[in-house]
Order: sequence, then structure tokens, then C-alpha cells
Amino acid sequence: MKRFVYLLLISLVGMTINSCVDEQYYEESKACDLLEFSIVGQITNTVIAGSASDTGRVYIGMPFTADLSNLKVNDVKLSSLAKCETDLKAIRNFTNDVCFKLTAEDDEVSKIWVVRVLYGDAPRQLAFSNMQQWTLALNDSGNPMQTGGAYAYFPGNGIDFSPWQHAARANLMNFFFSVNPKPDASNPQYACMETKYYSGGASKGSAIVTGAIYTGVFRYDPKHLPVIGSDPNPRKMVDFGTAFYYKPAAITFKMRYKGGDVMKDGYGNVVPQGKDSCDIYIIFQNRSLSSDVWYRIGAAWLRTSEQVGDFNSENGFETITLPIVYGEPSASILSQKPYMAIGGIQGEVTFYRFVANGSGYDKYEVQEQYGTPSMSVDNVIITFSSSTYGDLFLGAPDSRLDIKDVEFVY
Repeated sequence: MKRFVYLLLISLVGMTINSCVDEQYYEESKACDLLEFSIVGQITNTVIAGSASDTGRVYIGMPFTADLSNLKVNDVKLSSLAKCETDLKAIRNFTNDVCFKLTAEDDEVSKIWVVRVLYGDAPRQLAFSNMQQWTLALNDSGNPMQTGGAYAYFPGNGIDFSPWQHAARANLMNFFFSVNPKPDASNPQYACMETKYYSGGASKGSAIVTGAIYTGVFRYDPKHLPVIGSDPNPRKMVDFGTAFYYKPAAITFKMRYKGGDVMKDGYGNVVPQGKDSCDIYIIFQNRSLSSDVWYRIGAAWLRTSEQVGDFNSENGFETITLPIVYGEPSASILSQKPYMAIGGIQGEVTFYRFVANGSGYDKYEVQEQYGTPSMSVDNVIITFSSSTYGDLFLGAPDSRLDIKDVEFVY
């Protein structure tokens, strides 16, 4: 009997070792794709991976004012554990095709990639702004983000550059996503932003989770997360804005909004006489005239606590048109809309400049100043938020903002 037990243990140990070896072997990834490659100031971006045997290609469009011999790489994302002997972020000259090889984790599979940068006419509209085409949001390993049985989506098609993002990565800790395509992902017709209550954040003053979609890039950093972060500040994870070079007369979109019944702070306390509001703003900037100042060339704003549209019908949207105010708003405009001032009313309109440091990003609060109407535009920030002060963890659970058909008017 003892001999039998001994032999059985030896057999199990052997099976365990073999299992571990096999598991380790099969875990070695053969993926060597370029998931993202962007350049500062780009106006178009298309990544075509093709099959495993194809040459991967990235096509990037730049405005005619760009110097293709001195560009700056913005973001690079490879397949999980893939590597490249070339320092891709150090490449500056794109006057000719740039070629490099990516090697998978297993050191056996590799793939040649080519980046081609061309001049092109800057689009007068932002891609995917009708909010009727969405793609799965991917994590750093290239896998779909999901929590609570739900998947995260962004406006886009997974191939061409989309300027629209939201904080899906941060929402993973809440076990729900606050921005979603509706009526559903298989038939998206509009973007739905919702403010929700997350009880796990109440002890840290961050129980209010606001839905917001914006132009820019969400740069995840756990130290800025609510509840667990040493410096909880959602704005320090959002690199606001996307390249844009025109001055439209107005912006139009279709929306509906309803505020939640009870305004609360981040600790779950009821805010006396408080009333939630949605916040929608469009800011045209020039960021190239100074390394320290972003000049606000023009802006349009809608902040309202009143219900807009009808939620009893999928067709209950109202069309809104906002004129763009160029230069510093007049005293009359600021008296009606004080939040259009630099910084907003309570510091809720604050932006950060992100500077790559090799392992992440250093963040510097931006000094924003009014520019003149004659200044050129090179960037636009658009934000749609279900709660105005959501970044300060103030809002009414069940506040909801639906948006579609966003378009500039010339």
C-alpha cells in the first residue's frame, strides 16, 4: 500500500511538472502586431495588420504645414510582450517609408511593419461623430475590456483613427461602464452617458461615477484612480483634444438629457438644494505658438439642468445648434454663461499636458489663455458629460445624456 501511494505521488508530481512546462510553453505569445502608432498633429490614421504572413502597414495623414522630416511620435502600442529593436518613439524623419521588425514573445515569429506618412487635406468633420459605429475597446494586451458580463466599446471601426474616447479602463474597478452604445452594440444609434453611484468609493469620497465621452486619449494611471489612488484626479488621466485646423461657425448635434432625482457628493451625502446638469463644450485651441500656454481661440457651451428631449421614444432627440464664440467672450455672454470663463466656475475645466518620461507621463497643468479670432486653430476639445461636476465626484445617480449626429457647420 505504501509503495502504491509513493508511486502515485511521484506520478502526480511528474504530471504537475509536465503540466507547468506545457502551460508555460503554450502561454508564449506569437502575436507581433502594431496595435497603435500615432504622430502628434495627425489628421488621419489607418492600421492594417493583415494576416500573419503579410507586411503590416500604417498610413498616417498630416496637414500640409507639417515638416515630415521632424515629426514626433505620440503613442506606440505593441502586442503583449512583443518587442522591437528600433526605438519607435525616437523616430523623427518620415519623409520616406519607415520599416522595422516586430518579434513575438516566443522569439520565433516576427513581422515587418511599414509606416507611411503623407500630406493630406485635414477633414472638416471628426470621424465617427454620428455615434453609429462602435468597436470593442481593447486593453494593453489587445484583449477586449469587459466587466460584469458587459464589454466596453468606443466610437470607431478598429482600423481607422477615432478621436473619441472615454474612461472604460478606469470603469473596470466599478464593475460597470458609464458610456455605452445604444440601443445596443449590435445596432448602435447614439452614445449614452450615465452617472452612477459606486458604493465602494463612498469611504474615499469618490462614489459618484460620471459618464463622459470626449476627444482625446485616456492615459491610465492607477495613482489617479478614485478609492485606491494616492492622487485621485480623473483629469490627470485624460489627454484632452485632437488635431483640427478649421474654424466652423457652429456645431450641431442631437441630444436628450434628464437629471437624476438626488444630487450627492462623493461620500454619498445628499447635497441640499443641489441639482445636476449635463455639460457640453467645444473648445478650439492653438497649442503650437507656445510650449507653456494653450490659447483658446473659440468655444461653444451648453450646460443645463432642464430635461431635453423624450426618453419614452427612441426618436425623442432634440437638435441643438451652438454658435462658436471666437476670441474672449463678452461680458454679456459671461454673465449668462460664467462657466465659459477660463477654468470654469469651480475649476472644473482644467487641462493637463502629458509629457512622456520613458515609463509613463509627467502631467503639467496647462495655462490656458484667450487667443484672438485671427489666430490659427490646431486642436479641438469636445466633451459630452452626464454630470457637470463629475470630475469633482458630484452628481445625481441616474443622470443620463444621449448624443448623436455631431457635426460642424460652416
